[in-house]
Amino acid sequence: MNLFVSIVSHGHCDLIKNLGFIDKLSETYKVIIKVNSELDDFKFFRNKKNIYIIDDNYNCGFAHNNNMVFSYCINKLGMKENDYFLVLNPDVVLEPNVIDLILINMHKSSKVFATINLYKDFDFYFYDNSIRFFPKARDFIYSYLFNRNKTIIDKSKISEEVEIDWAAGSFLLFKASHYMNLNGFDESYFMYCEDIDICFRSYKKKVPLIYLPQFKAIHLAKHNNRKILSKHFYWHVRSVLYYLLAKYNLRNNKSSI
Repeated sequence: MNLFVSIVSHGHCDLIKNLGFIDKLSETYKVIIKVNSELDDFKFFRNKKNIYIIDDNYNCGFAHNNNMVFSYCINKLGMKENDYFLVLNPDVVLEPNVIDLILINMHKSSKVFATINLYKDFDFYFYDNSIRFFPKARDFIYSYLFNRNKTIIDKSKISEEVEIDWAAGSFLLFKASHYMNLNGFDESYFMYCEDIDICFRSYKKKVPLIYLPQFKAIHLAKHNNRKILSKHFYWHVRSVLYYLLAKYNLRNNKSSI
């Protein structure tokens, strides 16, 4: 089974180098790093087997970057419809043998869209709230005003594989054919909600996202502050409105790869 891993770096060069995870991963699978900042320098990965660097078109959004990687995998690396495409944050770490087991699981049960159990610490004690219910408008308002999120799914109550609404783009595994059928991420989103959107569009196509709790990884997340009037707050509000328009069929989808 062939796996192509998409990693977008926006100032994550030193983190990726220090973690050493990519070196291990590339021993078995093809890793494509999309450089999104001119300040990043990946010369230590140049000419390494199975590691490919796309070093242009900086400061693009999450959706655009991953779609660019997907197209690169198809046109330059020969990715086929039966291969797998993993959208992976640069701050997510797991053992390569775990990825082997995930792919075996996907292949045997004919899954085309899945996510795994992310934690915030190396002791696998603190859950990363990476799986959730589809939000409604009031959920966003409640989150902004009271800093509480009712859409979070309690992972401690899940012990078996289950269909879920959506998961964070930190780890989303697609069969390549399904990513094609979805036309990739919607590039109208610059940051935030593009992961909700692609999961919602998959759900509408009657292909739910499968949560695999038995497979664990660490997410060393540093969430950007979305305080009022910050650019991240603006991006988030804009994306929320765009997602809600899509959910209630008030706009046409513009996903593209």
